[in-house]
Amino acid sequence: MRRTSLGVRSGAVGTRLVVGVLAALVLALWCAPPASAHTRLESTAPAAGSTSDSPVDEVALRFTLPVTSLGDGIVVDGPAGTVAADVASAEGGLVLVATPAEPLAAGDYTVSWTAAAQDGHPLEGSFGFTVGGTGPAPSEPAEPGGSTGAPSADPDDEASEGTEGGHTDGPHGAHDMGNMDGMDHDAVAMDSPASNVAEAVARLGSAAALWGWLVAAGGLVFAGLVLRGEDREDVPVVLRAVRWTGLLILAGLAVHVSAGSVHMAHGDIAAAVSPSSIAGSLTATTRWALGLQAVGAAAIAVGARHTLPGSWSAVLGSVLVGAGHVLGGHSNTAEPRWLVITADVAHLAAAATWVGGVVATGILLHSRRRDGRSLDAALIGARFSVVAAVSVAVVGAAGIVLAVEILDRPAQLWESAWGLFLLAKLGVVAVVGVIGTYNHFRVVPRLESRRFRQRSARKAGNLLRRSAVRETSLMVVIVLITAWLVAASVED
Repeated sequence: MRRTSLGVRSGAVGTRLVVGVLAALVLALWCAPPASAHTRLESTAPAAGSTSDSPVDEVALRFTLPVTSLGDGIVVDGPAGTVAADVASAEGGLVLVATPAEPLAAGDYTVSWTAAAQDGHPLEGSFGFTVGGTGPAPSEPAEPGGSTGAPSADPDDEASEGTEGGHTDGPHGAHDMGNMDGMDHDAVAMDSPASNVAEAVARLGSAAALWGWLVAAGGLVFAGLVLRGEDREDVPVVLRAVRWTGLLILAGLAVHVSAGSVHMAHGDIAAAVSPSSIAGSLTATTRWALGLQAVGAAAIAVGARHTLPGSWSAVLGSVLVGAGHVLGGHSNTAEPRWLVITADVAHLAAAATWVGGVVATGILLHSRRRDGRSLDAALIGARFSVVAAVSVAVVGAAGIVLAVEILDRPAQLWESAWGLFLLAKLGVVAVVGVIGTYNHFRVVPRLESRRFRQRSARKAGNLLRRSAVRETSLMVVIVLITAWLVAASVED
């Protein structure tokens, strides 16, 4: 009777925990600024690759949605070097304008620009134009989308007509730099080996932070929903692992920020590591996203105690970290906003329950085996298989909603690098799902068989532990792909 009452009470605590996490995430993110996952350069004046017959007195860039200038914003390089210019925004952030101190005289010019979308994802690119005449400066400022002395090029043409050295990974010369803004806009150095290595390291830092949060949040849910009755004595084992994930998140964030800063400085470590450079490289939205994750990670590291009720600050910390992930992702930029945010919250919560539960199962069985205790794998496997099945269903449904809302058209799944990586992620998730399905319908019933348990309880535990190791390895791959998807542009 005592075991039953404890199980019911623990299950109620776990249910309240899941509902509380979902509600808090929705409330925390409801006021996030609306944006678009498809913010990009729409047109320039002068147009990319065009030739002007008269001096140019301003360079204007028009975007599909409002942006914020990062660093210098717009840098114009001409025959005599970098041109001194004032950079300002217009039309509510839809247009960035660079006004040289003197009209641009005859010569070839390269424009490098860096801006941030409303969701904090930076965009960077470059294009070129030529001033061929020496006539009087135009009396009227050029309209964004047109050119001085030449008609505006089609946006799709601008991506292919940029001057040599232009960075035009996206269809319009826009390149998503993955949650970091820039300090230097040297077009020649944009694809340097040091810069590319720094970008890869920054994304690994993001993956480490995401993995830490998934294990932390899922471990807390596992402690509430699976460890019931006499199994509650193992709650401290899981919470001890949760505590370490807080430090992993902080380390991942530190690597992400520092390596991202080096990447945006195109490999110049000296220019990137100063506090002022790092502070100047973060957009307002990015500061909020990283700040929420850092504060939440600290709460997880210091708040995970020996009991679930005593770890309330770790639960709050996991909510803050999750809010930071949604705030810094593409889902915060799509419409209808209420649907996409709700789907993303459900997707993250279910993924954390799944990933963290698998990791916690492996940790728990390893701890019991090390201590020479009864593994009782049948009970643990049966409880978690139900939770995992629900989590997989929610992950799949929410993932479909997010993909439909973020992608403009189905063809982007196979026409863009972002879509191909998404398909690769879905493939790995499907493999993990097959393993979970096999465990649910074949392994768990086998473990619950009285004949099997009596013959070899240790063999049963090892069977479940090996399955958890396989699933964990594949989930690491999923998280690495997810980190790339979050940092990359949908248009790439």
